[in-house]
Amino acid sequence: MTPEELVAHLQEVDASAVERHELQFGQLSVWVPAAKWQEFARHLKGCGRCRFDMITFICGVDWPDDNEIEIVAHLYSVRRQHKINMKIRVPREDARVPTLSGVWRGADWHERETAELYGVIFEGHPHLVKLLLPEAFEGYPMRKDFLLMTREAKEWEGREEPGPPGSSPRPGRVPTSVGASPARGHAAAAVAAAPSPAEGGPAAPAAAEEPSAAPAAPTEDDPAASPSDRGDA
Repeated sequence: MTPEELVAHLQEVDASAVERHELQFGQLSVWVPAAKWQEFARHLKGCGRCRFDMITFICGVDWPDDNEIEIVAHLYSVRRQHKINMKIRVPREDARVPTLSGVWRGADWHERETAELYGVIFEGHPHLVKLLLPEAFEGYPMRKDFLLMTREAKEWEGREEPGPPGSSPRPGRVPTSVGASPARGHAAAAVAAAPSPAEGGPAAPAAAEEPSAAPAAPTEDDPAASPSDRGDA
């Protein structure tokens, strides 16, 4: 059925089950009251004209300005190849929705995830425990008023900032000018950071003395040569 035909059919079956509907981007969304939530879901699955035999996923939307949480069940019919988004809005302070796990078994895990991220209680769920977060976790991360740890103000730990270009690198920092190769860069930084002997660093090892050349042999014209060296008998 087309979205228009589907809306006309649902209103014909029970007009009170359709609070309002919207067609956007080719997808039909229908808002259902809490009292009709499960009944409406069973009709969508069991009706021969609807045949929504697959629940794609369930998600939530936080509307803090309206003080409401919206639950969206995305449904698809494999046989009829049409889709619908079944929606419901509940108060943020006491967010409760009847479970759909008895209609589509695949709703089980999706409701557990939505419960821990948005703080919605799915009444009648067989095992509504956290799916992704540890049990000791506090708060609902997908609500817009949830304060992320990365957004909290933190005191500066006192680490030294990098100096101006060309200055000596701080401990653990290597300037980009020392070379493109990480190995060369670390080696150059280690040499640049090493203190001189005047600053208390280790003295450089002394260079080994080169062996001196052997003395030249005396000649006959050398007056310092002995008679035996000049050949005098």
